[in-house]
Amino acid sequence: MLAGTFSHAGLLLSLLAVGGVGGFLSGMLGVGGGVIFVPALYFTLMTFAPGAEHIMRVAVGTSLALVLATGASSAFWHHKKGSVDFSILKSWAPAAVCGVAVGTVFASTISGMLLRQIFASVMLLISIYMALSREPKEDAVTHRVSVVVQRAVVTLIAALAALIGIGGAMLTIPFMTYIGVPMRKSVGTGGALAFVISLPGMAGYIFTGLQHAEKLPPYCFGYVNWLALVVILPVSMLLSPIGVHVSHKLPKNVLRRIFAVVLVLVSLRMFTS
Repeated sequence: MLAGTFSHAGLLLSLLAVGGVGGFLSGMLGVGGGVIFVPALYFTLMTFAPGAEHIMRVAVGTSLALVLATGASSAFWHHKKGSVDFSILKSWAPAAVCGVAVGTVFASTISGMLLRQIFASVMLLISIYMALSREPKEDAVTHRVSVVVQRAVVTLIAALAALIGIGGAMLTIPFMTYIGVPMRKSVGTGGALAFVISLPGMAGYIFTGLQHAEKLPPYCFGYVNWLALVVILPVSMLLSPIGVHVSHKLPKNVLRRIFAVVLVLVSLRMFTS
């Protein structure tokens, strides 16, 4: 583990800020935390552990650990309200796990720079989606998609999610509404799928990162930074409901477009860092 010059107070304050802003924006904009946490963790670790290596992988692995906790909480509360479609979950879970394995292995074989560029590219695409898309309607319109195609799509989504450190709900929820799943069940099932994706994803990043322990930032176990996890998670979960409350008082389409601009700026910064 790297020692070096390390400001614990500054790091803790930065992680608290990451958790607060990430949780608030996630609740307000209805996006998965990974889109916010990965770049925030990357720049935070670059600042406070400049001599460390594999920082992008640590940001992705830690983000998956955060998504694991938030996805589990989301799935639990949606299940209590009957909003999780377990038939879809059972059908898609094996494909999701296979996709995670592919994404995790691929992430461990490419350079950190390429991983960062892939994340920045996906963020650009997500920003375009958020800027142009509208909120889906409650009344689902069914499009017939075979089970084989559904599982193939979920495999690709899970591979991408594991590669860039997100739970995949931003992609699985629109896909579920496309095939006719009601919006409420899509959201609940999306949270459960985020848990299914992030659990093996986190385990994979821990396993592949153990062999580089001496080169990682402080407080890492594999590619998961446990200090960041412990500090960010409670603050994020505390402020997320406040973000949800604020979202009901402001025009959501305007908020989505503002966030899209922020994603573009962060993406460009990651391209050039």
